[in-house]
Amino acid sequence: MSFFIMSINSITDQLKTATDYQQNRRLLRERIQTDLLLPYNGGLFRVSPDLISFLNAWDADTIYLEDLYDNPIEVKRLTLLDEARSHYQRVMNRWHQEHEELRKIRRL
Repeated sequence: MSFFIMSINSITDQLKTATDYQQNRRLLRERIQTDLLLPYNGGLFRVSPDLISFLNAWDADTIYLEDLYDNPIEVKRLTLLDEARSHYQRVMNRWHQEHEELRKIRRL
């Protein structure tokens, strides 16, 4: 009988750990999505591979982009591209590191 109770407790602990991991993973992703916001020239942009690709492919030096608040913002394309690239890489590196820490904690 005590083996059965220990087994149930073990299963319960494993389920709690898995649930905590999923919740912490979701919260981390939400925080990272917020961290990807980049203010530029009075506007606010979410840095993404799409934005970086667009800025990289366009050929005009100055363009107008719609920000998160639906405002047209004048953008110096190469300046925003450089800022977006470095910001994106910095946030993604931090996300990767923090995600790996969550995975390590889950395995303990």
